[in-house]
Amino acid sequence: MGQTPTPWLSILLPVYRVEAYLLACADSILQQADAGVELVFVDDASPDGSGALLAQLQQAHPRHVRVLTQSHNQGVSAARNRLLDEARGDYLWFIDPDDLVEPGVIPKLKALIEAEGPDLIMCDFRAFEDESGRVRKPRLAHVSTFEDQAGSTGHLCHDRNPLIQGLFKAGQLHPWSKIIRRAIWPAELRFPLGRIFEDLAVLPRLALQVNSYHHVPEVWVGYRQRPGSALANLSAARIDDWMQALLGYGAAMKASGTPFHAQTEFEVAHFSARTLLRACKRRRALGNTDANSDAAGDLKRFIQEWRLSSPLTTDQLLQAYLRRGMVLRALQFWLCLRHAA
Repeated sequence: MGQTPTPWLSILLPVYRVEAYLLACADSILQQADAGVELVFVDDASPDGSGALLAQLQQAHPRHVRVLTQSHNQGVSAARNRLLDEARGDYLWFIDPDDLVEPGVIPKLKALIEAEGPDLIMCDFRAFEDESGRVRKPRLAHVSTFEDQAGSTGHLCHDRNPLIQGLFKAGQLHPWSKIIRRAIWPAELRFPLGRIFEDLAVLPRLALQVNSYHHVPEVWVGYRQRPGSALANLSAARIDDWMQALLGYGAAMKASGTPFHAQTEFEVAHFSARTLLRACKRRRALGNTDANSDAAGDLKRFIQEWRLSSPLTTDQLLQAYLRRGMVLRALQFWLCLRHAA
C-alpha cells in the first residue's frame, strides 16, 4: 500500500462544551472539503456530548476526520498546541467549533494557494447572534481583519511593513481569520498555557515570520457571538494576561532583522497604548477586591509592561501623536502615565 498523500490543508478545531454547535461547524467544512483536507479535532475532556458527536463524525468521514483526546481539561492553548503538533497539512487553519466556514470558501482557498503559495492568507468574517442567527448590526455583516494602507489587498505582497501595519490597525488578531503555511510556524512558538488573550500572544509574533501574504476581502467565516467573552468578563488576573500578551514584542521586531518603517512602529505602539488605556481603566474600576489585591501596583506594572511591548518609548509615542495631530490621544496617554506613577 502507498503512503497517504500529505493533506494540503489541516483545519484544526479545539473542542470544549460545543455540543450544540459542533455538527453545524463540521458540516459547513465537510460539504466543501476535497480529499486533501483533514479536520483534526481535540476533545479537551469536554463534559457534554461533544465526544460522542466526534466519534460519529470520525466514523462517518474516516478519510477526513481525526479525533484526538486529552485525558483532562487543559484549556484552549494546550488544545491548540496539540493540534499544531499533530497537523499534517501544508497549511493550517484554526477554526472554533461554534463558528461556520462560509460555502465555497475552501475551493477558493485552494485555487489561491495553487496560484500564489503565500505564507499567510487573511480573510474577513461576519458576526451573528447565537440565538437568532442574525447579524445584529450592519457593520458586523462584513468585518475586515486587515486595514490596507498600501494597496496590497487582493493580491500577493512581500513587504512586512504593510502587513504589520494592517494587522495592528484592524486589531482582529485571531487565528480563525488566518490560514498559515505550516513550514513558517517556528517550533518554539506556542500558545501560552493557562492564559487568555493567547491569540494576541501568538499571531503578531507569527507575522514576523511571514515573507508573503494575501488578504482576501471576503467573508469566509461566520463568527458566532456568545455571551461570556474575555473582554466582557475581565478579572484582575485576566487584565494581567491582556497586558502580558505582547510583552517583548518591540524587541522581537528589532530581532527580526526587518527594516520597519516609522509608521509600522507607530501602529504597534499605538495599539499597545490603546490596550494599556483600556486595561488601566478596567483595573481601576475593579479596585482592591481582596486583601491580596493591589490596584496601584498593578497599574505601575502595566506601564512597565507597555514599555517592554512597544517599539517606541513613551516620549517617542507622545511626539508621534502630536505630529499626527492626535492631541487628545496624547493627553489621554500622558494622563495614564501620570496617574499610574
